[in-house]
Amino acid sequence: MTGTAAETELSRGSRRRFAMPSRWGLVWIAAAIGLAIAYGVAWLMGPHPDHTLHTAVSQVGFPSSYSPVEVDAATLEPHEMFRGLQPWSATDSLGNRCLIITEPAGSSSWVHGGSCIPREADVVVDVGVWPDERGTFAEGLPDGTVIRFQLRGDEVDVSVHTPTEPAEP
Repeated sequence: MTGTAAETELSRGSRRRFAMPSRWGLVWIAAAIGLAIAYGVAWLMGPHPDHTLHTAVSQVGFPSSYSPVEVDAATLEPHEMFRGLQPWSATDSLGNRCLIITEPAGSSSWVHGGSCIPREADVVVDVGVWPDERGTFAEGLPDGTVIRFQLRGDEVDVSVHTPTEPAEP
């Protein structure tokens, strides 16, 4: 084989390896790109938490005298505070994940809510701002505001939802 024939054979082989995909191949590639763009736009336009709280050291212990849920005390983990509220994650006797929200007050704590659900789901606890419940966490927030705490893995996502219209007295 001469140099020219070898180059011709090599270029034919290269063309075969890098040939354009078939019509169906192009359809599948376009569909995959379109799906990726749709998911990306949905993620960007979807809701995101206002804050993410990580595990931390609590200045005040967990209020053992009262809890809305029965938890294993050995599994209690405090998270960073948000507006004076202390989220605690734990596990109950059935192995469910729990989230409890307290408001430290001096040497004690006030419990605002708690919930336990199976591990497959995210635990959610809502704390409302109302005229009869004006803790330090409510300062500057209009009545009817809801602070949503959502336990995801080892972190707690926080979203503050303010009412579009003022709350009625």
